[in-house]
Amino acid sequence: MRLSFLLLMSYTLLLFGCQAEQTKSKEVVTIQYPNGGSELAWLMRNASDKMEEQKAAILEGKSINLIPLDVNHILSANPTESGKNTSEVYIKMADRFLLHINKLDSIPLEGQIKYYNQTVAQCANCHETQCPGPLVRIKKLYIEE
Repeated sequence: MRLSFLLLMSYTLLLFGCQAEQTKSKEVVTIQYPNGGSELAWLMRNASDKMEEQKAAILEGKSINLIPLDVNHILSANPTESGKNTSEVYIKMADRFLLHINKLDSIPLEGQIKYYNQTVAQCANCHETQCPGPLVRIKKLYIEE
């Protein structure tokens, strides 16, 4: 009887502990990203994280060829606001961006800063016309030459 009671209490504590941890992690995401996250928003956040990794690699003198951006579905990802990714301007900029990032493998080590800053500039140019909110974060990605 006592063993059953102890097992039941242990299970209950474990269950509530896991739920509290899940709630805690959701709060962090909500605070960090108050607008939630559409498929396109998460694609952009992931790309920004990868750009920060690329910046760190460049500053350490390492190649960024092993840190590609996974944005191949930039044209088909569902946006936060319906129709946001169907404008002619967005489509042209996204196509140009995809062509640019697919050149990553051919960029020599000594040309990485220029290529990287061109990547950041393309992000900034698109966000100036399409979704200006992340511009502050994007502009911090530049590397001074």
